[in-house]
Amino acid sequence: MTDIAADATNVFLFHIDPETSVNPAELQRILLAEAAAFSVASRPAIHPALLAHRILRGTDGRLLWEIALTGLQPPDDDAPAESLCDALLGEVRGRLEGLGRVESFAGYTDLVFPGPGLGFCRAPLEASRSSGFSAGPAQASAPLLGWEDYATDASTTVAGAELPEDLLAEIEQSRGEAPAEPGLKPVRQGHMYTGASDKAHLAYLHDYLESRAAASSFSDRRKVIAFRAFQAREGSTAAINTYDNQIVTWGTGWGGLGMLGKVMARAVANEALRDRLGRAGLRYRGKNVYDVVDLRAKRVITGQKEALETLRSSVPLLRVLIHVARDPRTRDAVTEAQLVTFMETSAHIAGADGMATQALFNWIAHLKHWAPAYVDGCLDWALPQAGGDAASVERDQRLAVLVGRYFYGRARKFKWVPDWRQFQLYCEHMKADGLDCTGDPFFRAAASPSSDPFAEHPEPRPGRPAKPHVLKNAPLAGEPALERVARGQGSLRKRTSGPEVKALQEALLAVGIQVRGGVDGVFGDRVEEAVKAFQAERGLLVDGVAGQSTLKALDARLGAVRG
Repeated sequence: MTDIAADATNVFLFHIDPETSVNPAELQRILLAEAAAFSVASRPAIHPALLAHRILRGTDGRLLWEIALTGLQPPDDDAPAESLCDALLGEVRGRLEGLGRVESFAGYTDLVFPGPGLGFCRAPLEASRSSGFSAGPAQASAPLLGWEDYATDASTTVAGAELPEDLLAEIEQSRGEAPAEPGLKPVRQGHMYTGASDKAHLAYLHDYLESRAAASSFSDRRKVIAFRAFQAREGSTAAINTYDNQIVTWGTGWGGLGMLGKVMARAVANEALRDRLGRAGLRYRGKNVYDVVDLRAKRVITGQKEALETLRSSVPLLRVLIHVARDPRTRDAVTEAQLVTFMETSAHIAGADGMATQALFNWIAHLKHWAPAYVDGCLDWALPQAGGDAASVERDQRLAVLVGRYFYGRARKFKWVPDWRQFQLYCEHMKADGLDCTGDPFFRAAASPSSDPFAEHPEPRPGRPAKPHVLKNAPLAGEPALERVARGQGSLRKRTSGPEVKALQEALLAVGIQVRGGVDGVFGDRVEEAVKAFQAERGLLVDGVAGQSTLKALDARLGAVRG
């Protein structure tokens, strides 16, 4: 049986035309930079590493941006009302602002499943008996018909048929040989195993990762140490979780709808591991596609979610996953597969060389593992504000606050806001790792921040040249909120407060308009009165609202006064 969900749209094409004022070569350069730092903030659980990009240039000069989802979409109850295609369209349009426009777009379902890939060894009859596996009634010298030959697309005479009893018995016996694990407990509709009680495996992981870190470069060493810290926080490399919407999560937080496919692809490159899983009726093909033998249905389930559901329903097969992560013959392959995936995803943090402490690195990596789209770009935004020329513990403490504000600033724009208590727990982990920020009012707050950190300091845009200032004279020029008003986006009026109001007050004073009460950053009756006075002086509509026309006139007057 093969499952291809009819609504599993996973390839998205956006045809892009540059604005007339934009050089196509420059747009191409910027799109390449945007693709390299792309995330979908409205879908924070979709790791950027699960989105594969291609920027294509047609013979007519038009550009095509192809985005392919290599993971699986979460269930509808966890996703926003908009489709993934709409979410991607919003992201692409936002990144094209002022540079180009989406001429057309469409979503497609990739119907091509990967082929079987590398096979596995079914031992001959005598070897099978000596190792506890049954090879069935075939002669040892004859070719053995394996369970994989019964897959729907196997191109054999038995493809799609029920498996014979001898093969089913062999697979059942192989699964039964994995040791029983008392720590694998029923939880809700599934099971959970953290690996916290397996002291021997944890000791192995400590030694393996210590050795790995010692042989690594400085930047890679940080990543390895962060992964080691994760073993006590996200579960060991042998952990299992089958009770949530990821269907099957294996190891240090690798969910079946997300990054598990990348871990599996690396793990099954190891022959011993591939053979062990294969004898138990499990094979990974690629692109999140599995073959799993369903002993009750007596068939091979080939596909994505349905295959993962079959895996979830088999406790003996879950024990096999735990066993291969701990077995001396295969554990290095499992550990390395998870470590390298972690290093290339959660621990891949742009600007990490600006941090002084391992503790801050661990914390940001944990936030990225939790909600990657809310973390990407955080240090590009935070480092310029943190002050100080050199990395230091004190600057790391300031960075932690800024990164936290960035994290929740991005979250507030969308449906899912990460749990504040969980966030504070991660901060306690940072303290345990050697950087104590728990005394800062930001971390001690009773609830997550609701303010917009980007009102004063907009988010960085990779590859995008900064927009030229519409306003040319201080103190108006460069103030983000005032620049937006000068572009026709909104206005300043009563009950507004902040640095933009302070700049407005200073500008009015500079051109000779009295502002009673002085400069306090609050747009009240006195500021409204001053704005009206300026509007009357310049022949503008007198409404006391600092809109586009008023700001441009005030900016021009500042230039004239200063010569």
